[in-house]
Amino acid sequence: MSASTRTLERRIERIKQELMALGDLRPGHLSEQYNVCGNPRCRCKASPPQKHGPYFQLGWTRKGKSTTRFIRKPDLPAVKAQLRNYEELHNLVEQWVHAALEICETKLNQSRAASKVSRTA
Repeated sequence: MSASTRTLERRIERIKQELMALGDLRPGHLSEQYNVCGNPRCRCKASPPQKHGPYFQLGWTRKGKSTTRFIRKPDLPAVKAQLRNYEELHNLVEQWVHAALEICETKLNQSRAASKVSRTA
């Protein structure tokens, strides 16, 4: 096994450890919403308007179904952490796949080189 392959395998092991350390995961995106109410004398109808909000809305798609949910301010830090963890999950998986592809290509090239040597001998 080459030194580069061992380095990549160690990197994959570190990625696995980082994956195990991730906390709660949540897909989606968070947006701020501002609303206008139906009261004609409300501040949201003034000039300039002072809309109600912000209200935080989480949206995601799972198995082809889009969903949205309002998030209360006290829950916002936890939801933001879950969204970051989900993004980190995808980042780590992408790194893992990249390293695994490099290992596979290295092994394939080594195999080809070995079969060339055995044919010429």
